[in-house]
Amino acid sequence: MEIALYHPEHGYYESNRAAVGQRGDFYTSVSVGELFGQLLAFQFAGWLDELGTRNAERGTADAPLQIVEAGAHDGQLAEDILLWLRKRRPDLLERVEYWLLDPSPRRQEWQRERLSIFAPRVKWFANWGEVQQAGGVTGVIFANELLDALPVHRLAWSGAEQRWFEWGVRTIGERFMWTRLPELHANVAVLAQPSAALGGLDESLRESSWVSLAPVLPDGFILERMPFAEFWWSIAAQSLRHGKLMTFDYGHTSGDAINPSKPHGTLRAYRDHQLVDDILAVPGTQDITAHVNFAAVTHAGARAGLATVELTEQSRFLTRIAQRTMQQPAGFGEWPRERVRQFQTLTHPDHLGRSFSALVQERC
Repeated sequence: MEIALYHPEHGYYESNRAAVGQRGDFYTSVSVGELFGQLLAFQFAGWLDELGTRNAERGTADAPLQIVEAGAHDGQLAEDILLWLRKRRPDLLERVEYWLLDPSPRRQEWQRERLSIFAPRVKWFANWGEVQQAGGVTGVIFANELLDALPVHRLAWSGAEQRWFEWGVRTIGERFMWTRLPELHANVAVLAQPSAALGGLDESLRESSWVSLAPVLPDGFILERMPFAEFWWSIAAQSLRHGKLMTFDYGHTSGDAINPSKPHGTLRAYRDHQLVDDILAVPGTQDITAHVNFAAVTHAGARAGLATVELTEQSRFLTRIAQRTMQQPAGFGEWPRERVRQFQTLTHPDHLGRSFSALVQERC
């Protein structure tokens, strides 16, 4: 999955700048229009104002503030946010640096091209180590549909053996095929036996039904573990000195990774806005994604000292922001028909409102 999506030459996100939108393979909130970025900019401005007040109380009023976007792809969302700040909050924009976290030189070049007019305010970082060397973040760290595209472990339940095993990938000629691995990767080895699973999991996983229900699952039942997403979130949390850490994505929000309606797991591939049956076919030409386990991600942030502000549907999160903008028309602007249309797409259950959730954690 990592190679298919992120290989420097052939990876899907490296070679497909137009992956998102009507002409791409899938839609995101960004592709709906500029409203998503404008609403986020309005919310970020409020958070940063509060943070500035706290800094003044701490005697660090002159401390720089940052907005850090991870997984910015071609920079469209960053542009929408920065344009709104320049128009509506130029005073804040003068105090804020916009940092983009992206390991890909190619994607960084796409972003530099789009954001050239904001050059003095934008900086690029290849990894969290560079961010921490720069002093960490006082402000907002966020990602939009990034965690679902990080590599996963694909586990299956053997009813006959009463234990979990892991699916890997091998080659036959020029084809990729699923193959049962002889043992579990260390990241998921605690599930090797039900007894080990019950006694060896951390608190967030011990509460999950996937352990207690395992013995009665149908043979071959599949679920995914996302240690890369949990690790990414943990490092992001450690990089946050003060402020908010948030993500928009789709996944399990109740803490139950086991979903009876998805006995084959949530790992999916998409091309031309269509679900692709063969996940392993034509790697590098289709998107691959899996549901985020928000309970595990939230626990990773808590272990790093963050407090959870909320985990809610995207529709509810954006609606609350929209309500505040309507109370401050001079600060946000009017709501013409096009804005209303975009808002309906972002929040309606039949579009993006039900599918996506927003997780916000903070360090005061």
